[in-house]
Amino acid sequence: MKICVTSVMLPRWTLDETFDRLAAAGYGGVELRVRPFTGKPDDEPSFWGRHLTDVSPANVVQKAPAIRAAAARTGIAVAALAPQVNAVDAPACESLFRGAVSIDPAKPPMVRVGVAGYDRAKPYLPQFDAARKAFAGCVERARPFGVKCIYEIHAGTLAMTATRARALLDGLDTALAGAIYDIPNMSRVGLEDTRQGMEALGPYLAHCHIGGSRPVVKPGGPAVRDEWSWEFCDLRRGIANIPAILDDFRHVGYQGWLSLEDFSPGDDETKIREQGAWLKSLSADALGADAPGAGS
Repeated sequence: MKICVTSVMLPRWTLDETFDRLAAAGYGGVELRVRPFTGKPDDEPSFWGRHLTDVSPANVVQKAPAIRAAAARTGIAVAALAPQVNAVDAPACESLFRGAVSIDPAKPPMVRVGVAGYDRAKPYLPQFDAARKAFAGCVERARPFGVKCIYEIHAGTLAMTATRARALLDGLDTALAGAIYDIPNMSRVGLEDTRQGMEALGPYLAHCHIGGSRPVVKPGGPAVRDEWSWEFCDLRRGIANIPAILDDFRHVGYQGWLSLEDFSPGDDETKIREQGAWLKSLSADALGADAPGAGS
């Protein structure tokens, strides 16, 4: 396995700073945020708002030479692109596919592609079938580009577990379709047995978001019962058993990326340095001592 960082958690770093600082911290790759920004140019950088990298679906092809240069200079691979794009938005998806090929024609980064969220006011199965059809159509649009579309297992979606994601992807070309095993989000809906889920995904296990998430009681709740919410936290403080999960990844022969994501408050440098060091220290066997990003 290889360790990277999603740049969604690094809004305050420029494109070059992102590559340089991740290389200095011993990472092997980056999952690059590629999203439009509609706010003001002087907005304070934030996870879901303005990013100093300024990479979007509209400019990713133009930015590709700078991204390639940063990757060549630092040895940091672009593991995946992380947009917010719906599978039915053909022009936006194709723009991202072109961007991926422009970044690396020989081995384009994977592209995260979403489907409509779950609407509790409507029957589930028709929604699921429509999502499956939409994702399959997007995979076919990706075929001429040779780009893999990856579905993120996420709270609020139509496939919130590994087994449902397998049903969503089943029958699609595994060279072009896969799933993101998203630990913090899956924790929020009840993390099913991790080895079972990984084995169910089988060849569709394409990527991993690894981070901390934990329940917190809401202050001032009613006397009858506590109200709870979830918060992101340090990887070492979340409810998921990360060492056991890494052992299950090793058991199923996973060779992909572990992409750190931490959207809690804190210093960016400290986050990537300390949590990355902990990941690398867990097990040389689990992380692959000779893999890029696995060493110090």
